[in-house]
Amino acid sequence: MKIELVYRFLLFVLLAFVLSQQAFSQLYLFVSEYSTGNLKAFDYTTGSAVTLPPGYTPVGGGSAGADGMVLGADGRLFVNRSNGTISRRTADGNSFSTFATISGASDLLDLTRTNTHLYAARYGFNTLYQVALSDASVTTISGPTGAARFDGVRIGPDGRLYAVDSSDGDIFAYNLSNATWSSFYSSTLSGDASQLEFAADGRVFLSRTIGSQARIYSYTLNTPGDYNSGLNPSSETLIGSFGSGTATGIRIGPDGRLYANNFSSGAVWRSNIGITAMEASAFISGLSSPGSLYFAAIPEPSGLALFAAPFLLLFCRRMRSANPLRL
Repeated sequence: MKIELVYRFLLFVLLAFVLSQQAFSQLYLFVSEYSTGNLKAFDYTTGSAVTLPPGYTPVGGGSAGADGMVLGADGRLFVNRSNGTISRRTADGNSFSTFATISGASDLLDLTRTNTHLYAARYGFNTLYQVALSDASVTTISGPTGAARFDGVRIGPDGRLYAVDSSDGDIFAYNLSNATWSSFYSSTLSGDASQLEFAADGRVFLSRTIGSQARIYSYTLNTPGDYNSGLNPSSETLIGSFGSGTATGIRIGPDGRLYANNFSSGAVWRSNIGITAMEASAFISGLSSPGSLYFAAIPEPSGLALFAAPFLLLFCRRMRSANPLRL
């Protein structure tokens, strides 16, 4: 009996080792296409396209539009869909399956998460959806008075949930601890807005469409380090314009640049390192209605796992031969 327990323990340890050895290649820039449901990936240093498994084009084989993305704690990518579902990358990284369905909703936009929940915005509505990571149950969060329609959502450095009103560029903060809304920024510019991004230096970036021109603005806090103080309107700085059309997703890359989608022209633009100006021309073009951006790796089996797998199989066969009734 003791020997059998030892065998079982060793088998468990070896199996756990193999399953845990999912390695990740370098980070790539993922772009979601709203009109096709595809995810595209690019080398963010060169702009060269990266070949993805068929399950990415379109996501999970379903043609519903793809938009907001966020990475789970286990390295699996979540993607918002225009049919009211949230897809999750399969464990092997080759495709996607439906993780959650938000009944009655459609046209999901941006996506963010905490350790316990996903948060999704929906086009044309001032409500957000909270989706439990444990069981995919959905709770609706009604927006505050004065909010017309949400788009960009982010969990801020202070742990609050931030949402951009796409109708005017106002930003609201939702305290997840006591379920209360407050104003983070009241826009003085007329025009649409899409997503926001928090920088490590305390600046907050916002993508806007002003006079049919895609733009990026930056802001600083009224009180440095205090997000409860809100954004200082007088700090508003135009980082740059990036073509005529509609500005959508933005994301700061590991290289210290801000990457921004131009939905109408099907292009990704980027800033200089330090994010003080946009480059003079598009970085990536030829996309179909790019919605959101995300930096993630493409998972692949590691060399250790591939090396260990045959030994695990051999171990199991020998144990079955030695003790077929008990193993």
